[in-house]
Amino acid sequence: MPTESRVSKYLTARSIWVWLPPCVFLILAGVVLVTGLNKDLFFLINQTSQITGDMFWAFLTFLSDGLVVFVILFPLIYRKPRLIWTVLVAAVLLTLFGQAVKHISRIPRPPRVLSSESFHLIGPDWGYNSFPSGHASMIFSLAGVFSLTVKRNWLRLLLIGLASVIAAARIVVGVHWPVDVLAGAALGWFSIWIGLEISERTAWAWKGIGQKILGAVFLVLCVALFFADHTGYEDIMGFQRTIAVLSLVIGGHEYARVYGWKGLFVKAPPTSVND
Repeated sequence: MPTESRVSKYLTARSIWVWLPPCVFLILAGVVLVTGLNKDLFFLINQTSQITGDMFWAFLTFLSDGLVVFVILFPLIYRKPRLIWTVLVAAVLLTLFGQAVKHISRIPRPPRVLSSESFHLIGPDWGYNSFPSGHASMIFSLAGVFSLTVKRNWLRLLLIGLASVIAAARIVVGVHWPVDVLAGAALGWFSIWIGLEISERTAWAWKGIGQKILGAVFLVLCVALFFADHTGYEDIMGFQRTIAVLSLVIGGHEYARVYGWKGLFVKAPPTSVND
């Protein structure tokens, strides 16, 4: 069983990487609201698909789906179970807080207030409750959990950049305002910090029997992703099932190691000449 000591040494609250990214996102959200640029930025970003096509952005927004994020993490079940538990805790917090804010604010999504001719919609419109973006929260929780547990600043910047592009896909597909995405990004990052604090105090959930239960749950999620069509993007079902199968195979291999199996790629010790 690999040690989790390296993972436990995540950044302290005094680190600039803990508070600066979410603060920047919140400041940008405030600027967008105060200057009245929310709608103008939406139209500007939404036009991006005219250059790249729809499929690219449908795939990116698919990557920020909560179920997809969990499935992508499954191969880490043996070596980094705490990271998986941290993201799961963060997802629960995001769901509770995010849904509460959505139902209180009741801010309509772009398709509900804009004419269909004025912007480009890719996939379903998802109705009301736009603020904040749950997809942006999930992808930034994924970027955050790795950013707060690695030592290389260039890797942190790369993760934030990738997460920003994926989160922006929610605007390109036409279902979120820029301020929704910025607020969601901040929430996702904050939730991971809280998740890391909680996971440090709940080692029972990702060690021993807890790790086995966690792996079983994520194994089921891989199967669910293979059959489910809850994203509304039928054109990327092939990608969805490919990710489900890859995570199921690789993650299943790693999950078996939790039970003591050495794995397919572990070399057997050399036979002694005296045997």
